Amino acid sequence: MDLKIISRENNQLLNREEIIVLIDHKNEPTPKRDDIREKISAMIGKNKNLIVIEKILTEFGKQRSKAFVNVYQNEEDMKKLEPKHILKRNKIIQ
Repeated sequence: MDLKIISRENNQLLNREEIIVLIDHKNEPTPKRDDIREKISAMIGKNKNLIVIEKILTEFGKQRSKAFVNVYQNEEDMKKLEPKHILKRNKIIQ
């Protein structure tokens, strides 16, 4: 699985960074959110628990996906802004 950041914007109003990542996963299924969060964490040097994957879109007929990621400055803002079902998908809350 190879990750490439194609867009990175700082949203000061919501106190987060919004990243779009292109994921090449040749001969593999679409990667799990947890694996993507770990790779992004290593790439940008942020805590994995502050990274939320909003959605993953796999291109039809291709082994490539696009992930929409939000990176927060603190856990309080993340829990206030992100919907609960998204936090559950990312295994941040139970």
